[in-house]
Amino acid sequence: MWRRFVAVALATVAFAFACVHAAEARSRLDARIDALSAHALTTANPVSLVDSGRQRRARAFADLRHAASAGWAVAQILAFWWFWRSGAAARVRDVMRRRTPRRSAQRAVFGATLGALGPLAALPFALVAYRVSFSAGVTDEGVRQWLLDYAVRIGLDALLGALIVVVVLALVENVRVWYLVLLAFFYCGAVAAVMLTPLLPFGPPHKTVPNALAALGAHTALASGVAGTPVVLLATSRHTNAMTVRADGIGATSRATVGDVTLLHVTTPELRVALAHAFAHVRYGDVLRQTLMAVTLFVLSAAVAVLLSDRVGFRRDDDATSRLALVATFLGLVLVVTYPIYTGYSRNLESRADRVALAAARDPVSTVRAMVRFADDDLVPLCDRRSIRWYFEDRPPLGQRIAETAGTPNPCPGGVGR
Repeated sequence: MWRRFVAVALATVAFAFACVHAAEARSRLDARIDALSAHALTTANPVSLVDSGRQRRARAFADLRHAASAGWAVAQILAFWWFWRSGAAARVRDVMRRRTPRRSAQRAVFGATLGALGPLAALPFALVAYRVSFSAGVTDEGVRQWLLDYAVRIGLDALLGALIVVVVLALVENVRVWYLVLLAFFYCGAVAAVMLTPLLPFGPPHKTVPNALAALGAHTALASGVAGTPVVLLATSRHTNAMTVRADGIGATSRATVGDVTLLHVTTPELRVALAHAFAHVRYGDVLRQTLMAVTLFVLSAAVAVLLSDRVGFRRDDDATSRLALVATFLGLVLVVTYPIYTGYSRNLESRADRVALAAARDPVSTVRAMVRFADDDLVPLCDRRSIRWYFEDRPPLGQRIAETAGTPNPCPGGVGR
């Protein structure tokens, strides 16, 4: 009996200790934001609302992330170019031809090699991006776990590359209108992926949704015009310290997902605002819209890449299989050029969601407070550099969003504001 009593007592003390430290952690990061008055939030320059020191760190981290993203893309393009230009693609093809007469196996191995080559070449830049996130406190994932996860991603890319090469070359040889079949596959696959992803057992595990959160979600969904859309709570704290509230799925699988880290930081009015923003995306099917835009740009870029590769003369060791590395090179180059179209489209969807959420929640003070908290807690710069903002960012600058919500001048250079 006494052992059970001691165990219960120790567990109670441990729980209380954890709660105290959680409260202290929140007070250190969020007390200043909690103390901002409604008048200041709706009249002051957004720059004066955020912590200046954390903003300097946020801009430095953003510059490093953008540089790593650029290096990540360029490294893969150069790797594909080297793979074709050096003759390595032809050698891989010839090795497989000597080992097996089955053309599907030859193509599968070549596709897997091509699929794994990109992430392998980009590994140093992906590692830099991970270290930046770790230093910023956005993630707690250890480097060993990150490397293991990256190895899994390489394996999945290899499998996808094998599947694409086998299917595409088989369709080209056997189906006259093979391009129409591929288009149907890409678009139907995109719709299925958006619909089924929330149901798959991947990502952070689900947690029991508190009754208060469920009730808040039901009320906000009704006000947002998507009554009945559920709220799902995810255990994101196992991998990240970042706050997340987003829309997932489409139709019957639509939902607003909330990371448990978010509940530690935000107040109830701010959570209502964040949910209204997610439900705005659900209302207009923005997750599917973004996915279809990405697929469309990929298909158009692939068509341009094929046309460009046809203008490059054949080497003596070339054939349709080995030249896929050249097609991948041009595909990467064209995607680099078309990527701003995707980010610009995403920014427009985000701006509309801001307007719809503000109309549904009718709480500009909590909206601005939530954005300020996001900037300070997650180290998000109010204004990225103008030279890279139009290219990398799929959301309008936080400073611009705060200004549009509060009706104050836009603090971001080159932005449109009052």
